[in-house]
Amino acid sequence: MSGIVIYAVGSPLVVDVEASLARSGIEVAAAVRNVEGESFLLDRTKLIECAQVTDSLKQLPFLVPLFTPENRRSAVEEARRIGFKLPGSLIDPSVPKLHAVDGAPGLFINCGCSIGAASSFGEFVLINRGASIGHHAFLGRFVSIGPGAVLAGQVGVADGAMIGAGAVILPKVRIGNNAIVGAGSVVVKDVPENTVVAGNPARVVRVIR
Repeated sequence: MSGIVIYAVGSPLVVDVEASLARSGIEVAAAVRNVEGESFLLDRTKLIECAQVTDSLKQLPFLVPLFTPENRRSAVEEARRIGFKLPGSLIDPSVPKLHAVDGAPGLFINCGCSIGAASSFGEFVLINRGASIGHHAFLGRFVSIGPGAVLAGQVGVADGAMIGAGAVILPKVRIGNNAIVGAGSVVVKDVPENTVVAGNPARVVRVIR
């Protein structure tokens, strides 16, 4: 058996993963509905429930197309508990060839992104459509970058942080663990961990308890 398993289909983002796999010539071996509710999978012939996961499927790479870092982390842990061992990585063919970029397993880079050289991405980083990541970026584990976000050079984003759609992060800024940058924000200084920032310039609007 060959291909990739999509684990979790309750996010609209699953259709972009399907599209990137198709453009890459990679087959969807199966798509696992891990929770009750709506499935956004386009090819319903591939949809299975957790109880239908076979040993042969567990040997294949798996992708988790959930945008919120905590949801993605939880689904990854669940997939591993039922026997998946090999995180898959997927870079849409529209993305120019990466140069001197270190990407850990689980990486998904959606279509139309620009990725600067000498960058490092942790496990299960998700970079959504049309984002621009500057040179010497560091993205920690389970970081999510929203559509059209712009990270200038030498930006660091710590584990579990989420950058909203269209946000702009100025050079050398550091985003703390589990922080959230609101859509359209312009971040001109470091963001503390476990905070939500928004606006232009971005300011702390909430502390995450």
